[in-house]
Amino acid sequence: MIVNFMQKLIALILSSLISAGIIAPVPFPSDGVQATADFVFATDEAGSAEGTAKVEANFDATYELYWGDAQGNKLTTSSPSGKVVPYSWFAQVEVKKGEGTKETNSFLAIPDGAETILLYYQDQLLDTDSIPEENIPDYGDMTYSFGSLSDIHFNRYFDDNGNDITDMSYPRALDFLDDMGVSIIGVSGDLSNNGESSSYESFRKYNDQHDFHVFSCKGNHDCRKEFVYESWKENVNVGVFSEDKPAGVLDVADNGYDFVYSGEETHGDVFIFFSQISNTYAPFVQLVTDEQQDWLEAMFEKYQDKRVFLYFHTFLNAPTGNPFLGEGNIYNDWGLFYTIPYFKGNKDERRFRNLLEKYQNVVFFNGHSHWTYDMECYNPDLNISDYDGTTATMIHVSSVGAPRITSFTQPTKKSCPGEMSEGIFVQAYGDFIISNACDFANGQLLAYAIYKVDNK
Repeated sequence: MIVNFMQKLIALILSSLISAGIIAPVPFPSDGVQATADFVFATDEAGSAEGTAKVEANFDATYELYWGDAQGNKLTTSSPSGKVVPYSWFAQVEVKKGEGTKETNSFLAIPDGAETILLYYQDQLLDTDSIPEENIPDYGDMTYSFGSLSDIHFNRYFDDNGNDITDMSYPRALDFLDDMGVSIIGVSGDLSNNGESSSYESFRKYNDQHDFHVFSCKGNHDCRKEFVYESWKENVNVGVFSEDKPAGVLDVADNGYDFVYSGEETHGDVFIFFSQISNTYAPFVQLVTDEQQDWLEAMFEKYQDKRVFLYFHTFLNAPTGNPFLGEGNIYNDWGLFYTIPYFKGNKDERRFRNLLEKYQNVVFFNGHSHWTYDMECYNPDLNISDYDGTTATMIHVSSVGAPRITSFTQPTKKSCPGEMSEGIFVQAYGDFIISNACDFANGQLLAYAIYKVDNK
């Protein structure tokens, strides 16, 4: 880490000197930038993009790999309405002294329709290779699709005119997912800033403009001082805790928050929404009660032969090793770490972790950190992990309202309301799901965070 820090510091100093005109920039090669790429697949599994990208070039810079179609064009997909949706790059490779490598995540998936790999420097196509026939995806027919969102945060971020930015970002996310044909959306909490009723009223207002269910658990911001249960019940998970429940509500907990849903549109898959009751992250302070975990364990046991999607707000630290490199946590270039996880060692945290280790048919969608998906450059387990098969698969959901970034030139974490908005579009197949990270602000799918999760 110290070596990497010094390299970036030197690069920053040189960049500053070049900008000031004190030293001349490295000139482009007289015959133009030339580079070749070789992607070595780790397996011959169809659709798996686990492997190592290798780039050789005559100019040191950052190069990008894209998925391409059979004709060598950047891959796109189409929504059911016919809207063209592009894919971002799937790997960035930094070339130094003529060569560079980048390992991809073991869960990384090749999107349907990809047949080539394209190497770009900025807007210039430099190399095209065919994907080996055995790796070309053959996913078959999708059963249904759903959305996963988190950290919407009405009443927290405002523009220069005092307008709530979430009044733009949230309906845009819903429109994008609706256009992609989702049947249901799950939210991992933090709908509000301080639990204010107006946040939940806005949440319902935009949800009512669509024909699918949008269900949510409570996040830490929804546990704050302005929270009023009656407003939550009236506007969030509408009707779930009434006598006239929506069809598909299989079980509700006595606490008035936690419930199980499996409607016709989920094709037998089970969605569980599990709310925390505390905003405090500290030793000996439980985020959930013993009774809640009794209920959750009973539901896990009852549906152990089903595919279960769990929505809970707060992520877990790494089970072993450095906890600050666990899911949702990062060290940046300056060695600063950012973490507000489920406090490790607390009674409820230990039990929650044990449940996820026992019931690995669960896919756990969490939010809380707000990190953009490309912050996985600081932690390969940031977006998805099952810690070598020892736990249920945990998938990080970035923020609709204000994704966060950090970098060498941005040592502190920076929220980006209005500029960025992210979430997940999930394609469900019989034996697996494809989790597609979404960039709602630019209307694209983020190919570096598209993951295949097999049923366990």
